[in-house]
Amino acid sequence: METVEHIVIGAGPAGLRAAQVLAEAGRDVLVVEKNPEIGPKTCAGGLTRKAVRELEALGLPAGVGLESVGHASFARERPVALDREASVVRTVPRRTLGCLQAEWTRRAGAEIRSGVAVTGLDLAAGVVTAGGRRLRYRHLIGADGADSAVRRALGLPCRRAYFAAEFNLPGRRLAPLRVECDPAWLANGYFWVFPHRDYTSIGAVAAKRLVPPGALVRYLERRVEELGVSLAGVRLEGAVLEVDWAGFDFPGGVHLVGDAAGAPSALTAEGIYAALITGEETARRILEPRYPSPKTASWLRVKRAHDRSAALLRLGAARRVALPALARLARWPPAARRMAAWFLAA
Repeated sequence: METVEHIVIGAGPAGLRAAQVLAEAGRDVLVVEKNPEIGPKTCAGGLTRKAVRELEALGLPAGVGLESVGHASFARERPVALDREASVVRTVPRRTLGCLQAEWTRRAGAEIRSGVAVTGLDLAAGVVTAGGRRLRYRHLIGADGADSAVRRALGLPCRRAYFAAEFNLPGRRLAPLRVECDPAWLANGYFWVFPHRDYTSIGAVAAKRLVPPGALVRYLERRVEELGVSLAGVRLEGAVLEVDWAGFDFPGGVHLVGDAAGAPSALTAEGIYAALITGEETARRILEPRYPSPKTASWLRVKRAHDRSAALLRLGAARRVALPALARLARWPPAARRMAAWFLAA
């Protein structure tokens, strides 16, 4: 049986960041990823200013991605820019981000095996079966997304209460970058248009209990048709989201990070920043158990506030009051600036 000091399951932003930190400290690290290609995922690919700062510190080139001023609409009014600075979003394809992070992680000394599925988890024995091989570990990091096998093996609830779907339209750049609430159809969810350099992501996300996935897809198809865009040859992509935070550190040297831990915001569904910092700081706690994890603690305060707001907006009466009020406030610059900072956790 092969022994690996640290095994990371999942090569997304959280898993690769955790592996990089451990490898840079000279630790033995193996990342296993079930998909043959690292990076692609149903995701608009928008990076907040916080996420960009984290990635720039790691070596994100200035020319990667497309910067746009984000616009918002709360009650089907015309989208407006909340703030010309606080609402700037950089769109970076997940394939590009995955390639960059994989390069940084390998350079740090970690091994990455893609196209290797985990078929067995024996947490009591500290053994992972992956690619037909039994691997003993000292620390196991579950970075395997919303449908986390590690989370399930821990016996934790996996509601995966949100569903997102998108179309990525090649060769089109539809502006402006925008998020639109449409409570009549999406309840507490939203519709998005995120332009990239050589394609545009058009999608929607909502709580499954309020908007069944099939209804969300039909809504998305109708909105795309209204934009006058052909979907010929364009594949629908969909994914569930886990927003119920379960914790990061568990007995037996088992850890959860990113989506597997339920770190994304239930209000905005933003998860890349949360993935990066929880991956990094969980790895630092492994190296130094008393590490205070300041960025994670700060994010969890934001997430708790976001999650409370999302829970409130599940109520139709609350949406009827709150969303028109937000639409009015969005046209008053001082309030709009604060709203941008609130939603994007700037």
